[in-house]
Amino acid sequence: MAFSEKIKIKAMIVCGRCCCVCHKFCGNNMEVHHIKARADGGQDIYENAIPLCFDCHAEVRQYDPKHPKGIKFTEEELIIHRDEWYDKVKQGLNKKNDKNERIVPVKILHQKDYQNIQLYKIDEGRQMISYIDGSYGIVYDEETQTLEEVKLIGEFVQYVREIMDFDDLIDEPYDRIMSGFNLTQSIKELDKKGFWVFVGKENQKLVGGIGNPTLIPVLIMRIVRKDSKEIVKIDK
Repeated sequence: MAFSEKIKIKAMIVCGRCCCVCHKFCGNNMEVHHIKARADGGQDIYENAIPLCFDCHAEVRQYDPKHPKGIKFTEEELIIHRDEWYDKVKQGLNKKNDKNERIVPVKILHQKDYQNIQLYKIDEGRQMISYIDGSYGIVYDEETQTLEEVKLIGEFVQYVREIMDFDDLIDEPYDRIMSGFNLTQSIKELDKKGFWVFVGKENQKLVGGIGNPTLIPVLIMRIVRKDSKEIVKIDK
């Protein structure tokens, strides 16, 4: 398991996509670190998350207690780093210097004419993988009427999220094929229950913080009943 997409997005917005330790604006080059390691009982919750750049994340993780050298980042220190930086971003001040440089509040904007983004019907897992690959978020909609449908669709959406959260699930050829196979089985099961899966991609724009606007590819997914009137608006 890992932090949910909702927690990651909230953390990115609150930190202004700046590292909570070095305060550098990093754009896409951010990771959300567990303050208390999962191996030590740390949970996948917002309170246990700290956004870090690649370099600081490596520094935090590389300390070897068996061969101590230097001073380890403690949980208490990471919490203070995070909370103080969150507070500075909220106030609109850049703690990195004393010039009181304004930080524009972070916002996520839709691309132009996003209402007209074409969605495509997905029949196989490998098609789904091609849309998941490179996406940094997901927006989905579904039509459920029973608890059975909620469970069926919920498990499918959760699996898609897991693939997005764990890059190694599609990095290696074997894992990519297996993920595609599992998705195909889920898509076929949805089809048997009367649902079709449609997907597309939107390049949302992240503005604010420090630095230039950043484009974030976001997966758009709709799970629609076969007899839905909405289908006439979606490419089959």
